[in-house]
Amino acid sequence: MSETDPQTEDETGVAALLRRATGLALGLMAMARAALAQFGAAPPPAAYTRLILRRFVVPAEATVRRAILLLAGTLPQPVLRPAASARPAPKAPPKAQPGIRYPVFCLTEAEPRARRPRPAPEAALPRILFLDTPTPSLPAPKPRPSADEIETASQTRLLRRLFALERAYLNPWREARRYLRRCARAEADGRAPHRLAFTRIPGDTRHLYAPFRNVLQDMNLAAQDSLRWQTDTS
Repeated sequence: MSETDPQTEDETGVAALLRRATGLALGLMAMARAALAQFGAAPPPAAYTRLILRRFVVPAEATVRRAILLLAGTLPQPVLRPAASARPAPKAPPKAQPGIRYPVFCLTEAEPRARRPRPAPEAALPRILFLDTPTPSLPAPKPRPSADEIETASQTRLLRRLFALERAYLNPWREARRYLRRCARAEADGRAPHRLAFTRIPGDTRHLYAPFRNVLQDMNLAAQDSLRWQTDTS
């Protein structure tokens, strides 16, 4: 996104689409930051945090994931390292202070699940109880967190997710190589690699600005074609 590949310097095809996706992701991240800045240091209400997540962060994540998939199609397949059991045990490193652990950008999306039938309500307790009938005891309700704790936790989750998105935006080639390594490990273990939700794009709702929706849908089609081409040539 912020880095350019020498193979995609032309202004047509995938290069132009990636430039449009760059503007879309950058604009959505800027709007998310601006919405959070309205509250200053105080955490916004949890409902407002969820609104920022749905309107800005989720479609930006979907755009960046599809751009990463397009870039991964231009890279060679990684060479897996031998298993840990086949390598000699490394020496124990000296103990050091734990470093900063940055949030990791999620490269996969959950497929939409079919709606499960709503379970039947439990039978209500009888309205009339005899004195010799033991009354069933109800479990004690769990203590609910306060509103301030809920708002702080929601803001923390949103900021970590937004920070991971921004790091992936700044270095998409690193994420593309990580995506290929994940797919190679899954295939080596005999598992199907996790893919994106192409049939139901996250964030592609009527609330998204129409030009943004067009870019997101075009990126979705391009990522599908790239994945199909990789499958056919493998």
